[in-house]
Amino acid sequence: MGYLSKARQRAQRRQSSWNLLLALFCLMGVGGTWAGIAHLIREYRRLFLTPPDAFLFSGTRIGNILAFVTPLFPSLAIGLIIGNFLVWCIPAARATLDKEATEVKRSDFQSSQLALAKFGAFAIAIGLPLSLAGANNFWALTPDRIDYRPMLSATTQHHDWSNVESIETGCSTGRRTSFHFLVTLNGGTHIDLMEESPREFSAAYPRIQSALDGHSYRFSSSRLGGTCVTSAPPRWLELLSKRPTQ
Repeated sequence: MGYLSKARQRAQRRQSSWNLLLALFCLMGVGGTWAGIAHLIREYRRLFLTPPDAFLFSGTRIGNILAFVTPLFPSLAIGLIIGNFLVWCIPAARATLDKEATEVKRSDFQSSQLALAKFGAFAIAIGLPLSLAGANNFWALTPDRIDYRPMLSATTQHHDWSNVESIETGCSTGRRTSFHFLVTLNGGTHIDLMEESPREFSAAYPRIQSALDGHSYRFSSSRLGGTCVTSAPPRWLELLSKRPTQ
């Protein structure tokens, strides 16, 4: 209740129009920081983990959530620090907001920035390892092999295309319709090539067919049915309903 009471006090004392500019700068700061960190994480995965001859690659669903959603928390602190600083650089805004801050203890510029810095340090200490672990969990397709790296592994598993044991296609409905091209490798590794990048998968499908040509594997499209089929793009429905190679 004490926190809620203080939050109401802070909201009530923010009466000037400068607070709208503050909110805008903070929103831009958070969004820009999040986008920047996500870009760095994506480049880390692409340059340091993904083989240069890969024609299709992605992270797993859980890996991508950790890699790109976790940075939101340090981005909140960093973005708010940036927004506060930008408004503080405007003399008129600084004078008005400093006056409003005197009405609530520890809501002045210096105290706010210090509190945000502490939260940001904590969020980075927790979020950065989780984000890097998520980026570490990826798969990649090359003309000669399938690469897969488990989240907590320091090495990448390399599988020849001859190690493909089965392919199962399907679709499911939930908050959105999802399409699946589940590849099972010898040893039990499962990789859904359409889980995170269906459009990229569709574009790379001819190269997948070429890589699978001459190899034996089981194929099933038994899970391709229901209402999700009616919303499937014709191209996707065609490639999911047929065996990639004869």
